Amino acid sequence: MSFSERDLQNKLDEMSADLDREVDVHSDTKDIEAKFAQVEINPSPEVQNWIDSGKNIFNSLPKFGKVAVAVGGVWIGFSIVGAVLHVVSSILSLAVIGLVLYVGYRLFNSNSESN
Repeated sequence: MSFSERDLQNKLDEMSADLDREVDVHSDTKDIEAKFAQVEINPSPEVQNWIDSGKNIFNSLPKFGKVAVAVGGVWIGFSIVGAVLHVVSSILSLAVIGLVLYVGYRLFNSNSESN
């Protein structure tokens, strides 16, 4: 064997050892993933039929239709999130107004009792 062939063989052995170490690392992560419990959702047959028919309808759409459905889904999702945030901000506003009115009532009531 010439020098360059030995050098190439050494490099090949190093790369093989590196790959073996990476495989060992990935097998450790697979063991960790296997320890976590996985939850399976088994819908009723009627619901499963609806899901399957929806998937079939979606898969039969052209690419433009799939994009339109995806954009519409994102739009509806953001609309729902916005509506929930509006409700939460309204509740917080009512709570702040109620607190201000309560503090004002207590101050007014304590002033009228002292006179």
